[in-house]
Amino acid sequence: MGDRFERLTNLVAVLLDTRRPIPLDELIDRVPGYPSDHESARRQFERDKDALRGLGVPVEVVEDAFGDMIGYRVDPKEYELPDLDLTGEERAALHAAVSAMKLEGGEGREALWKLGGLAGEEAPALGALPTVPTLPALTEASRRRSEATFRHRGQVRRLQPFAIIFRRGNWYVVGHDLDRNDRRSFRADRIEGEVAVGPPGAFDRPSDFAADALMRDEPWLYGEEPAVEATVHVDAVVAAWVIQRLGESAVVEGGAEAGDGAVVRMTVTNREAFRSFVLGLLDHAVVLGPPELRDDVVGWLRTIAGVAR
Repeated sequence: MGDRFERLTNLVAVLLDTRRPIPLDELIDRVPGYPSDHESARRQFERDKDALRGLGVPVEVVEDAFGDMIGYRVDPKEYELPDLDLTGEERAALHAAVSAMKLEGGEGREALWKLGGLAGEEAPALGALPTVPTLPALTEASRRRSEATFRHRGQVRRLQPFAIIFRRGNWYVVGHDLDRNDRRSFRADRIEGEVAVGPPGAFDRPSDFAADALMRDEPWLYGEEPAVEATVHVDAVVAAWVIQRLGESAVVEGGAEAGDGAVVRMTVTNREAFRSFVLGLLDHAVVLGPPELRDDVVGWLRTIAGVAR
């Protein structure tokens, strides 16, 4: 592990300290630790390149006008932190925040040195934020306003990521789903494989975007069960309240002012919480589908009725 850390550190230093793209053969010669066999060294470099990108280091592949690869480099402007000109009080506050909430498997003190060193006292540790492999790429896509493509629950999704937020012990990426033409949120640890990040400046964040509004604390969304799209008919008596809670985008038919109520769609990953929500609407709600979810609710209600007798 120590040898690999040293090799990756030297590789970053070489890629940063150049005004031109460096060909692979030259990189292998300049960075200690690569095998003497060229093919083995090439495979090792590809693994190192992927590891650095996973850590947020923007290793670029530079090609000429004919599409032939010239070499590799790291643009310092994309990698290095600008001088934030923090005051002593601001560095002290940042020091307290970093020491109070740590990232699992990572350290924040090294970043503080880049921002002017440690200042003030450490705060007692309050907790640890989990890290997942997809976070660096998602953060890069959000920061550079690039489209992100990934697999989530077996489906390919294309997202304009507006923000990365932490909620209920998990990281989420929230933004505009290009295929569904709607604002959606995705749990980062449920993304399968790698995240493909497109060119920068592909979209602008809407002025009315609010992550908290999109990430509602709905209990039926916080579970580990396979996601299902539930459709529920709600009577006119409760339609306005339900639509206000779920949002207008959830309405499939009817509406708050319709005499026969509305049909709404809900993504469910916690069936127990979903059943409680439906029960709270009493006889003003009917689960229409999918069949297995409807049967689950009906069976649960029959069990309750049997116990009540």
